[in-house]
Amino acid sequence: MSLNRHIVCLLILEVTFASGLLYVCLTSYPIVNHKIWKHKQALFNLAVKEENVSPKELRRETGQSCVFPVHSPSLVPCQQNNLSEKRRILKKSLPWLELEATLNASKTLLPGGYHQPLGCASPQRLAIIIPYRDREVNLKILLNNLHRVLQKQQAEYAIFVVEQENGTPFNRGLIKNIGYVEAKARCHFDCFTFQDVDLVPESERNTYWCGARALHHSRELDILKYRIFYKYHFGGVITLNETFFSTINGYSNLFFMWGGEDDDLFHRLLKKKLPYEFSRYPRYTAMTHKNDPHHTKEEMAVYGKSHLRYETDGLNSTGRLYRLISVDYKPLYTRIYVSVNQTEVLTQLKHYGINL
Repeated sequence: MSLNRHIVCLLILEVTFASGLLYVCLTSYPIVNHKIWKHKQALFNLAVKEENVSPKELRRETGQSCVFPVHSPSLVPCQQNNLSEKRRILKKSLPWLELEATLNASKTLLPGGYHQPLGCASPQRLAIIIPYRDREVNLKILLNNLHRVLQKQQAEYAIFVVEQENGTPFNRGLIKNIGYVEAKARCHFDCFTFQDVDLVPESERNTYWCGARALHHSRELDILKYRIFYKYHFGGVITLNETFFSTINGYSNLFFMWGGEDDDLFHRLLKKKLPYEFSRYPRYTAMTHKNDPHHTKEEMAVYGKSHLRYETDGLNSTGRLYRLISVDYKPLYTRIYVSVNQTEVLTQLKHYGINL
């Protein structure tokens, strides 16, 4: 360890370490006030520097697998108290600096949209994965609401906004798989929520939490007058643990535009006989936006052969379908910016007898 790192650790912990890992310096003292939180934020910036240090390099340097500091095991478990069944939806799209200020990001979040409850330890670390392109207003509104809900629920979480580069049709299933892969490359997460950018939870009791079943959060939407869309609808916002998601091989990578991949994922759960459930507080407000094109004929062609390819189309075929352009640890979220290899996706579709 360098002399500078010893000094940093001494200032925060007032103790030295023989083998001195930066990660130990970050995590060995419970976060009990904002002063310590700011020290951790400064150290995080020093360690990552907007991805100048890659996750692999950081792991080699620290011997750990998380670019975010982890809570001390000595902290007491967090309690979820006084959660409101109905909350007021904040629908105003604020400028980024104003949004960061109103969320008190400098005190409640580390770069990358990472939050730890103060003075207690959440038993799970949650990754929120948001597939995204060209919906800045929706994103601002969602972040303004979602950070508040998750912090009220005493969650330890990081928000990953996975943005697909323009020039190729949007592929939501592939983008969700990329989010899962890239989030895991930066930290161990116990729980993964796949969250549409235009859906805002109406209840704090709709907890983002991994239990013994896959959980569908957004079963009832205000734009549908809270009627169930259709019986086996399993899209919008869902939460799964790592075991479930890897068992079903994630989402299909072969659905362009919006729609289809959610139904495909639900049938993967059924195929693997994995249990699922619906939130007891399933109401969401849907934000307005320009409608994306649906290609029903093409979707059905891909969906119709789902049972033939779920073992080979998914997480295990994601790697060659995208290129990571950049990773930015912004105040409110981690931006994962990627390019999709449309040619390779179309080649895989042809392999399964589907020509689009």
